[in-house]
Amino acid sequence: MPKLSNIKLKVCGLRDNIPEVAELKPDFVGFIFYNRSPRYVGDVLMKDHFSGFSESTMKVGVFVNHPVEKVLEIARMYELDFAQLHGDEPFEECLHLKINGVGVIKVFSGNDTIDRDLLMGYGEVVDYYLFDTRLQKYGGNGVAFDWTHLKGLDLPKPIILSGGLTLENICQLEEIDDLDIYAIDINSQFEVSPGLKNTELIKQLKQQMQ
Repeated sequence: MPKLSNIKLKVCGLRDNIPEVAELKPDFVGFIFYNRSPRYVGDVLMKDHFSGFSESTMKVGVFVNHPVEKVLEIARMYELDFAQLHGDEPFEECLHLKINGVGVIKVFSGNDTIDRDLLMGYGEVVDYYLFDTRLQKYGGNGVAFDWTHLKGLDLPKPIILSGGLTLENICQLEEIDDLDIYAIDINSQFEVSPGLKNTELIKQLKQQMQ
């Protein structure tokens, strides 16, 4: 069973108080390039925003069915470490990103039975599997993922867990047997408004994870 102290932290959906989050030194930070998201960075994000991040903090761009060349263009522009793919991106597009030096986090969403064959099919071209809840919109909906569907899931790459994580339910992760969680991904439950993170709550979370 995972110990919280061994789990890394990803803060997603940054936009309005990037320097304050940078001071907290999360392991991953996510910037959303999907223009239907209330946390869309659009033309707001500049490379100068990254100056406060530790070298150990990985920068992630979040995309939904973007043309793969556009993903590469944005990744190179902002020197992103990973592309997080929330749509129906096929194996070939993930491979193209990997060949061109961009890490891949592939998101698998929904509370239905996990299709292990589908997950295994991406094993060669992803760095991390991210499991989240999917409703009628992509990401940041604050609804908890039914983590029990992942119990005993043996995959070739590490797991990032998302979906309605809060200070109140984070301790439940230690009760999930046989699930190797590499990192947790927080978003809507740790912000004042879309794109404006609640740094005090994030500090409390980091303390709980020590």
